[in-house]
Amino acid sequence: MNRKSLLDAALGLCTVGGAVFAVGASKDPVSKIVILPDAAFGTLMVVGGVLASAGAIAFMLSFLIDRLEQAVSQVAYGDLDSKYLCTQARPSDLPGLYALYTRYFGDDVPDIQLMSTWVAKCASAFTIVQKVVEDSGLQTRQELVGSFKLLPLTAKGVRAIDLGQATGSTFKPEHISGGRSRPAGYYVGDVVATTRFARGVVMAQLNAAVWPAVRSAVIVYARPLTKDGLRVMTKHGFVQVSDGRFAPQIGRACKLHVGSQSESVVRLTARRHRLAPVSEKPDEKPRLPTP
Repeated sequence: MNRKSLLDAALGLCTVGGAVFAVGASKDPVSKIVILPDAAFGTLMVVGGVLASAGAIAFMLSFLIDRLEQAVSQVAYGDLDSKYLCTQARPSDLPGLYALYTRYFGDDVPDIQLMSTWVAKCASAFTIVQKVVEDSGLQTRQELVGSFKLLPLTAKGVRAIDLGQATGSTFKPEHISGGRSRPAGYYVGDVVATTRFARGVVMAQLNAAVWPAVRSAVIVYARPLTKDGLRVMTKHGFVQVSDGRFAPQIGRACKLHVGSQSESVVRLTARRHRLAPVSEKPDEKPRLPTP
């Protein structure tokens, strides 16, 4: 349960509890309308007090959940020389994320405004990996070294990609599922890493994010851009979106109906669609990572 749902529950419990308690405390006025045993009024007051107290507890827990979600969304990894911090991208992170995407994917990326609408609908739309770099002394800076997107899709979003009306770079806000709705499908893409260690961090985070996303029967969309990704998607039963029958082809949107195969999907995400070339040097021409 997210914070908003808990706040709604808290408000409902406080409202109902207060009303029940008020009825129990209004013995004389109520007795003129309905004849109840004296014990019933005491019971109503107790029940109302319990409900109101539960609402107050839920209200306090909503703030604890918010703090816990912030803590969970930040995962730290480290190698011998550096620390890597994984967080969910905020609106202020999107300009840097857009620059990273255009560096590796060219023009086939969503613009900042569109990404902002996705984040507004789904706070976990983009996961970013930042390398904590020590400049001098105690001063540090964070360098963006990796990212991926995991978009929960509404029925409209699934229909749009099935009909070829939307891609991973052009989904409209109504195509993205909010926190309360059960997604009709998921789109995973824009997997990018600028160093080999960052690549491992990105893959670990992607696996962790995809596992709960595909526990139930949904559709996972992908688009192979390498021969290795094509081989893996073919092996696991992906089919082209355009016809639902033919084997995947490079550059074409594909889908997989997930049920009991969810564990396989988790394994194959580390080797499929839109994994950006890893480059150890910023000015070096990107090269494909070794599978």
